[in-house]
Amino acid sequence: MVKGLHVNSTAPFLAKKSGTEYFIEDFEILSTILSALMWRRCNGPIKLYTDEVGLAYYQSLGLTNLWDGGIDTETISNIPDSIDQNIFWAGAKLFALKNEGAPVALIDMDLIVWTDLNEILSKEKFACLHREEFVECYLPLELLKRRKGYAPDPKWDWSVNPCNTAFAYFGDKDLLEYYTACSIDFMTDNKEMPCEFVSQMVFAEQRVVAMCAKAMDIPIYAFLNDPYQENNDSFSHLWGAKSVARDRRSQRVALCCALMKKINKLFPDYRNDSEAFNVIMENYF
Repeated sequence: MVKGLHVNSTAPFLAKKSGTEYFIEDFEILSTILSALMWRRCNGPIKLYTDEVGLAYYQSLGLTNLWDGGIDTETISNIPDSIDQNIFWAGAKLFALKNEGAPVALIDMDLIVWTDLNEILSKEKFACLHREEFVECYLPLELLKRRKGYAPDPKWDWSVNPCNTAFAYFGDKDLLEYYTACSIDFMTDNKEMPCEFVSQMVFAEQRVVAMCAKAMDIPIYAFLNDPYQENNDSFSHLWGAKSVARDRRSQRVALCCALMKKINKLFPDYRNDSEAFNVIMENYF
């Protein structure tokens, strides 16, 4: 069995929406529920890394029993101020990985794993959801924002395709430590906001891990050949669907209804355990 990790730092939300009380969209709550329950059913325990604001919010929704592997608030609450979580909005994942150690699977809260991955993962030192093509957000070193004096590892091969880490499995302790150290080093005191917003984070999260694996001669196992692969029964990544649902009421309704029906079908007793799920149900049915 492989321990899974969910990670949610509220700092990026609170920085972006100053003065707004913290909340999570209804479809994100539902995807989190399904993500956690499916991982537990198919693969192993799941643990949450969050901060005190996040914990209080999940407690108010009655969701804390989702994470049978426990809840850690100390790690994310103590991310140093030298890390700008407005720029590195997923940076908390690196601190969670560093604290947890290998073997472990990092699972985005909008990713659902439908099948047992244990046999595959037992043979791999590192696995990701899929590789990425070099689109414009993957900047060359000379265009990245860097603190004065930052020096990347000279062993890195900058031609290696990035890894989509919506799902990332680390079976090798040395790779996990190397990756988290390099990524955190890049983020530290790196506080100049990029014009296109995403380039800094995708470098720290997706490119660094690929280059670290290559430097250690560790093969990268990718579950999917591309994100839109038709013969995919193992993963649903709702990142794109969430973006549409935020802007269009009809798509929000469709996404929430689809998630609720799936939870009711696969976990019919769950509604007895979750007030939040029942409240959302009442809003749509």
